Amino acid sequence: MHPPPDPQTLSGLCVVLATAALSAEDLRRTVAALERRGVELFAQRDLAAAHHPDLPADFATEGATALIGFNPMICPGAAPGTRYPHPSIDNAVYHLGMILGPARHHLRVAADGRLADRIARALLPQRQLETLQARIAKRRVDIATTDRVIASLSRHKHRAKVELVEWNGRKAVRKTFRATAGRAMENEQAFHDDIAPLSPVPARILRRTDNALYFEYIEPQPHRRVLGRKLPRLLPLTVVRELADFARLVTSRGWDPIDLTPRDNVLIEAGTGALRCIDFEFATRGTEPVPVDQAAFLCGLAPDAPAADMFDAGMRQDPYPGKWRPFTGLSRHSLLHDPAWMQHLKRATLHPPWLIGRALGAPGRRRAHLRERAEILEALALRES
Repeated sequence: MHPPPDPQTLSGLCVVLATAALSAEDLRRTVAALERRGVELFAQRDLAAAHHPDLPADFATEGATALIGFNPMICPGAAPGTRYPHPSIDNAVYHLGMILGPARHHLRVAADGRLADRIARALLPQRQLETLQARIAKRRVDIATTDRVIASLSRHKHRAKVELVEWNGRKAVRKTFRATAGRAMENEQAFHDDIAPLSPVPARILRRTDNALYFEYIEPQPHRRVLGRKLPRLLPLTVVRELADFARLVTSRGWDPIDLTPRDNVLIEAGTGALRCIDFEFATRGTEPVPVDQAAFLCGLAPDAPAADMFDAGMRQDPYPGKWRPFTGLSRHSLLHDPAWMQHLKRATLHPPWLIGRALGAPGRRRAHLRERAEILEALALRES
């Protein structure tokens, strides 16, 4: 059970402790991993002189470090996560644990908001505490939405919050980016500006501000649900072939939209049945065309790829079996190379038994994921003495 929030406690803090055994490179990766999950670093402090009663022995020695960060999306009274003060902190800690691997054993994260507050107050002088408080307040103001919000469309709010708003008398999707997510906003705009003139598939940008993009609202076809769970829907073959053409177009222009998948950001427009795609903040562009058979959004990221650390180990695995094939009904090779008649035959004969086998293994995969996640969250948790 989580205690009720203390109104005097700074909300949204994420305090991470690192022993002296954590390398400088892993400390850098820690900061980057937290930032990618919405935690902005405010200060880094030496723990040796802290003399804090909540610190384990390994974290009260010379060379031990505290990272004091915050997530401006977390407001007082927000619902707690399973192990940490908010679900977004749970997500950040899990991502951090997956990125660091065995090095995560040199870290602990304050598992209670009051504990995070106490450690921050022990390490920061009053003037810096006031600066921290002011910065959190400013970040909240910066991402505030002045348009009338119809619905929140965000899942995680790691880099931006996404809302359905009323704009100029119509519905639009407003994507407001955090102060630390300028690169993601640049990616969205650059991809749109290059590809939108060549294809109707990407959602159109209607307006741009310093920290927000307004996209056209695309009413998607509803998902099928069984017992409240969203089921993968086999896309029409015409749409699947359009999606393959879109993949060839963007890769021919040097783009690799790393997290583009039918599971997450491919929409079928209600009424027209048109293929539309959203969310290109991870799109990267090289100086040469990308071989479509080797693109990360179809094959997964290589471990040494520059963007690999943006995703945890699970996301770096081959995305096709879980995020493409249940929706295309085809293998990767068939999607990109087979003629329509052969694809139709394979979807009718090979896909149903493949999908049944995949579904039978889903509960086991889900249990394994939840078990691993719970173990990582618990292993990194620093609790009150």
